[in-house]
Formats: sequence, C-alpha cells, structure tokens
Amino acid sequence: MAQRTQPLSELADIIRSKNAGPFRITFDILFSDPDRYRHVRDSGAVSKGTVAAAYGISPSEITSFFQVDMANAIKVTLRRPRGQGSFGESDIYGCQQHVPLLRLTVPVA
Repeated sequence: MAQRTQPLSELADIIRSKNAGPFRITFDILFSDPDRYRHVRDSGAVSKGTVAAAYGISPSEITSFFQVDMANAIKVTLRRPRGQGSFGESDIYGCQQHVPLLRLTVPVA
C-alpha cells in the first residue's frame, strides 16, 4: 500500500523566497501550528537533499539549512544560479523562487 502524502503547501502557512545578498536566495517555511511544524521537521521531507532535488542542484549549493524550533520555521539558503541583476537573471528580488518547495511531499498518517 502506498504511503499517503500531502504537499508542503498544505501544511505550511508561509513559504517564501527572497534575496540573501546578490549571490544567494533564502527560503522561509513557516508554520503557525507547532504540531504541523514538528511533523514536517521530523518527517525528513524538507532536507538539504530534498530541496536540492526540487531545484535540480547539488546539495553542496545549499549554503545553510536551519530548523528553528522557537519560530516553527525551516530556513534554507542556496547559491543563485546567476548573480542578482546579471544578464539572463529573471527574478531580481528572488521572490518567485519558492515554487518548487510548494510541491515537496510530506508523509501523513
């Protein structure tokens, strides 16, 4: 029997991205419910490996990964594929880069 899953977008209250300087983008995954946060945190559904796979990058491109229990939050920072504002760069503010995280799947009971 296949394990039931739910998209991260249905469990987190906020999933956003923004610049973390001209060469990095940071992602915030925020939960208002501590139980939902702990469930996602403990499931392993959001890890360096799953985030790297969602973006088609090596886990070494992820420069920081934090689970912030006091804030019911997960914070991930990765290297931008192109520097902010450089030729071919399509999101100068980094605010549209969170979409692949919305589709991460989390096992549910």
